[in-house]
This record gives sequence, structure tokens and C-alpha cells, in this order.
Amino acid sequence: MFSRRDLGKMAFLPVSTMLAKKIDSTVQGVQFGLQSYIFSGIGLPHDGILDVVIKSMVESGLGECDLFAPLVEPPQLWERIRAGAPARPGGQVTAEAAAARAQAREELAKWRMTVSLDHFRAVRNKFDAAGIAIHGLSAFPGSTVEELTRTFDIASVLGARIVTLGITFPAAMRVASLAERRDFIVGIQGEPNLSLTDPDVICKPGQYDKALSLSRSYRISIDIGDATGGGYDSLAFVKDRLDRIAVIYLKDRRKDRVSVPWGEGDTPIKEVLRLVKDSKYPIRCYIDCDYKTTDRPADVKRSFGYAKAAL
Repeated sequence: MFSRRDLGKMAFLPVSTMLAKKIDSTVQGVQFGLQSYIFSGIGLPHDGILDVVIKSMVESGLGECDLFAPLVEPPQLWERIRAGAPARPGGQVTAEAAAARAQAREELAKWRMTVSLDHFRAVRNKFDAAGIAIHGLSAFPGSTVEELTRTFDIASVLGARIVTLGITFPAAMRVASLAERRDFIVGIQGEPNLSLTDPDVICKPGQYDKALSLSRSYRISIDIGDATGGGYDSLAFVKDRLDRIAVIYLKDRRKDRVSVPWGEGDTPIKEVLRLVKDSKYPIRCYIDCDYKTTDRPADVKRSFGYAKAAL
């Protein structure tokens, strides 16, 4: 029976939130979801992008997501940031392009610090109304304590339980203490690539282990497709760290780093899924199919079908 206090709380909830039924996307004990990043950069208009993501998830039967922060940030700023990026990793850009990119990043940081948190409450309400939980936020730590604090504030409003950050060792050291105070799990994404030599980049298996030692709040968020393309034995990496992985992004990629539809590459998706199932560790497995496409929702549905068949 509801208490008067419970009824009072319910009175202030949106009707859609009260009535929404949570989509259950657990298969054989494995919790599946979507890495919403895959809906960015494929030519879809930014306006209405969340509706496309949500519709795809509902039709595919996915009840959780990792929200890619740029999907809910000003598109014009991200367009300027991308325009100033090098054409390829390590490539050169003009001084003017670099300055323009830096200015756009500065404006984006200001927007994050000043935009009303109601903006993110509205985003959460959209997902709640569809029965979808925003379990994770793929975000950015910023360059100051204030900016990092704001990232956690945003994650809290969204209802996220984990914040995934693609950070370096220096940033991981800076983030550690605040992450513990805010009681968030932080997923260290790094850049799994055995050929990288920058000591600040979390790119090799041992460097992930070293990063985790910095904080009790740290776990691994690993993209097994990226790892396979970076020279990893992805199955061995996961098997050796089952108790320290929070999220596995499921992508099929060849060893030449080209992403392909699931089943056409070198990534051991089936084997990793069966390992997670048998281990019974609470590892989230999120659909991530970032190959070139003309129909991303169909790709998501096909990929989830592949995963279910594997189990």
C-alpha cells in the first residue's frame, strides 16, 4: 500500500513516467542496451535525433542506453569542433582551424556550465516515457573541477549510474577523488591500441589495470571492436577482467580497424557474450554498430538479433 508521502511524490511525476512500462532487454541473464553514439555522424538531422534513437530502441526491444552527450548538446558547436579536427589521427590543421576549434570548445564548456538542468530532465522524461533507462552517460570531464562536477550533476539528473570517460592517465588522476565523493561508477574507456606509445594514453591492457588502481570507483568500459582492431585478444582481455568491467560495447571490426556488420569481422562477439552469460557478472552489453549504413535502426535490430541467437 502507498503511504501518503508516496502518493505525494507521485503527484509531481509526469503522467507518461508513471505509466511507462520498463522494457526488459535481459537475455539469458545478460543485460543489453544501446550505445547511442552510433546515431551520430551518419547524416541524420540533429533536431529529432532522440526520437529516432528512442523509436529504434523500442522497436528493437532495448530497455537501456548509454547516452552519448553530444546528442543533447548544441549541434552548431559540435559542427565547428569537428570542422577544426585533423582529417586523420595525427594529421595537421591550420592555425586558424585550430583556433576556431578551441573557441568552439570554450563556448561548449560555457554552455554545459550554464544551461538549465531542466534541459536534461526533459531528455530523461523522453526516455522514461518510452520505458527506457539512461543507465550510462558517455561524457567529457572538462578541464576544471567545476566542469567535472557539472558532468556528474548532469548524469545525476539523467538518472545515469555510470559515467564513461575516454580519458588519459593525467585526467584519470584528476577525476578520481571527485568520482568517489559523488558515488558514481566511472567507466575508463581509454583507447585500446597496442601500437600506441604515448605513456599518458590508456591504451594497453596493463595500463587499464594501472588506471583502475587509482580509484575504487573506476571500472572498464571496453569496446571490443576497437580493441580487436587495435591488436588485442579481446576475449582474453575480458576473461581476465570480468570483475572489473562495467560495460562492453559490442562492435564487429576487422583487424585492419574497419567496422563491419556483425559476423563479418574478427571481433569475438559470440564468445564474449557467452563468457559474460556464464560468468554471471553484472556487465552491461551495449549494441555498437558504427559501420557505414543507410538504415541504422535496422542495423540495431539485426545486431540485437545476432546477440540473442549467440546466447
